Amino acid sequence: MLADGLYERFPKPEYALAFHVAALQAAGTLNVSLGAAYSGADTVDIVVHGVGAHGASPHKGVDPVLVASQIVVSLQSIVSRNIDPLQPGVITVGAIQGGSKHNIIGDRVELKLTVRSESPAIRTLLLDGIDRVVAGVAASFGVPADRMPEVVRSISETTPPTINDAASAARVRDAFLDHFGEEVVVDQLREGMGAEDFAYLVAAEHGVKGVYFSVGGTPVTDLPTAASHHSPLFKIAPEPAVTAGAEAMVVGALTLLAQPH
Repeated sequence: MLADGLYERFPKPEYALAFHVAALQAAGTLNVSLGAAYSGADTVDIVVHGVGAHGASPHKGVDPVLVASQIVVSLQSIVSRNIDPLQPGVITVGAIQGGSKHNIIGDRVELKLTVRSESPAIRTLLLDGIDRVVAGVAASFGVPADRMPEVVRSISETTPPTINDAASAARVRDAFLDHFGEEVVVDQLREGMGAEDFAYLVAAEHGVKGVYFSVGGTPVTDLPTAASHHSPLFKIAPEPAVTAGAEAMVVGALTLLAQPH
């Protein structure tokens, strides 16, 4: 939408308001962050090339499964040993695909990564670190120079951190407290580094003040065993979440449409 001229072809708004259901938050409750609401995310694909051989003669080839396995393990050293331990960062290998038969050493393994950060400096460190680790591991296993791994950073599956405008978020939070009461508006720390492309709509260069809040979706009695987002066991109580979300959006919109105090 932005690439298609959303803010040029139509009047640019002063504010943008949105919410996301939260499986690990009590159903019907609301949480408004006054700063970072979500992390930034990057999608990275790695293709590990090897030299095929018989599984009984591994010395005749270069095993990409072994190389890829070591890359997966070594990538974790970037977060644990290269970034400030007080700075958030995640490298998750969500998929590893390769090989075809028990007794065949193939010539290709694919890794699919998601990388999470909350500052440009840490993002650069993580992404550059991936390049360095992948090349170093491959070289240490004797991968030929013409078969070195390919590391591809997606240009579409990427988003910066979602940072709420502090003053606007405070106005919305105060309005929620007035309307819903203290038992509904909670201060809950984020669990994990989820990301949202809503961040593009409120990027600093646009001058649109953003407020992104969360709506709880799990009954209190089920919270200890609630599955996380993207789990096959993900389940929320729809009525409390839908009702609270719809009502909160109306209250938030009316608050932001009014003149600031």
